Amino acid sequence: MDRIENGAKYSRAAQFESKSNDDIAATADRLTNGAQHSTESSSDAEYVFEAHKNASLFQNIVDKVGKIDDSRYSNSNSEYLNGTVPKLFSNLHYTRTTESSSDGKTTTTKLRVQHKSSNWVASSSLLCGTALGSGLLTLPQAIEAAGYIPAIVATVAAWAYMTISALLTSELLINRCGETGRVRNVGLLELYTSYLGESGGKIAGVGFLLVSYLVMGVYLSEGGDTLRELLEMTVGSSDGIVEVGSSVTTATTMAVPSNIADIARTIVDNPFIPRALFATLMGSFLFAASKIDSVQRTVTHFFLPVTLLCFAAAMTVGLPTADFGALLSLDNQHPELVLSAFPLLFMSWTYHGVMPRVVYDLEGDKDKITKAVVGGSATAFVMYLTWNAVVLGNVLGDGNILASTATAASAILNDGSISTIQQSSEVLLRDMLAMQGDDIATASTIGSNPIELLQGQPLETYVALASELAVITSLIGVVLGFVNEFYDAIGKLPSQAYGPKEDNKWQVALLTLLPPAIVSVLLGTSSGSYDYNFEILDYTGIFGASVLFLILPALMVWQNRYGDDARPLTVKPMVPLGKITLSSLYKAAGTLILEQGLEKLGVFEFFKELFEARTAS
Repeated sequence: MDRIENGAKYSRAAQFESKSNDDIAATADRLTNGAQHSTESSSDAEYVFEAHKNASLFQNIVDKVGKIDDSRYSNSNSEYLNGTVPKLFSNLHYTRTTESSSDGKTTTTKLRVQHKSSNWVASSSLLCGTALGSGLLTLPQAIEAAGYIPAIVATVAAWAYMTISALLTSELLINRCGETGRVRNVGLLELYTSYLGESGGKIAGVGFLLVSYLVMGVYLSEGGDTLRELLEMTVGSSDGIVEVGSSVTTATTMAVPSNIADIARTIVDNPFIPRALFATLMGSFLFAASKIDSVQRTVTHFFLPVTLLCFAAAMTVGLPTADFGALLSLDNQHPELVLSAFPLLFMSWTYHGVMPRVVYDLEGDKDKITKAVVGGSATAFVMYLTWNAVVLGNVLGDGNILASTATAASAILNDGSISTIQQSSEVLLRDMLAMQGDDIATASTIGSNPIELLQGQPLETYVALASELAVITSLIGVVLGFVNEFYDAIGKLPSQAYGPKEDNKWQVALLTLLPPAIVSVLLGTSSGSYDYNFEILDYTGIFGASVLFLILPALMVWQNRYGDDARPLTVKPMVPLGKITLSSLYKAAGTLILEQGLEKLGVFEFFKELFEARTAS
């Protein structure tokens, strides 16, 4: 009995132990599976969190860049949007001819349709030619104080900003063409009115016309002054012998009648005559060229190629004599002064007035327009860098290192001319420039324009020729852009051709050139040796080009793409990065206007003197 009971107890104990082991194993399995499930859930949560984090980051990027809904694009231009058809429209010219029969009893009228082929190289030449005048005239003087190396960085930035601005202007013009269904005579003034409202458009339009008038006045003045310099180089003596080129480098002479030499010397001796003569010649040429509808072709097929040839000749002569060691010396680099060069750097790419013509000539083909803008601006960019290097290198290489030092000191004194240094005490100059005696007198007599320091050098004649041709080319480009905008301003836009009607062209041309020509001649008579042109372009760059060609295009594109009006769009953005690019454009321009404007108006100097007065007391 005891064995049976003990066996039963053992059996129950074994069953309990077995059951307990099974429960433990099951519990362990549940714990293991739970741990695995917990790990999987944690991994899923981390994945979801990471995906949500990436989505939020992507959304932030999209918000920063800006997204345009596809429904904004016009369905009627789907082939243009996807690139199947590169052109938005075609330039078709209609010619009506009437022929009479041999017996004279019947007449036949024929209508001939001709497609005007578009060439982006010609449009690129127009943009480059329109930009060159201001850059070649003013950039050596504008960047001399800062030095060549800081100026390279500034030139790259200015080129990038102005190129982006031109592409944004093109985008606005294409969208406006698609919105209105009208491809001819869609100009800048219409963009201002469309996107800025009636009042804002009028203010911006007046600003554009004023800037154009100022630039044309400067070109007429500089063209006349350079013409005078060329005549002065040519009429070398009073015995009827005319020297061609620099007296230092060439002995080439030619005999001319004494009466021609007397006329040339009369022109040289009267400062206002060369300006009046240059304005008359340019007006006569533009009037004659407009009669045969070849004004634009003269820029792209004649003046720009000749300008490039003279530029190449000047660089060929100047490169061997340039002192690049002094040009790149760290002693001649003042990056803290580079900001003052930006207004004139921006003015060196103010070809926006001819952008409506480029868009029209290239039939809204955004790829060709982009090539034209980038190609034209890049050509000017390379020319500016080379021109500045050769001109400044020859100035420094001729032992005129005092010129750079004096100009830098002048910029520190918040004055762009050497007259400030000339009026300063010798003690101040000695402290700032470490000069003594004759060195101070030399620095005081040096002109602030490096091109003027080339007198007597082999490079002088070639620089003068290239400058004169660049001024002519740019003046024609500005007039081309101004004429149609002026016609738009007085509300008489034609519908059959780009620009004013044939019978009104002389009136528009007269109102275009006459006011700046009169101001140019009067300034040439009254200003004496003082040159207002540099200051005019400098102030125009601060308050004119920065607003019209940097701030306004960015604001108008912002409104067009992301505004509440949801206006129909014809072309996809021609500049990447959306809102980032637009905001950087107008913020940079706003900073320039604020800083340079306050400096030009004397606000910084006022507070400086006030602080010094309080400190002294």
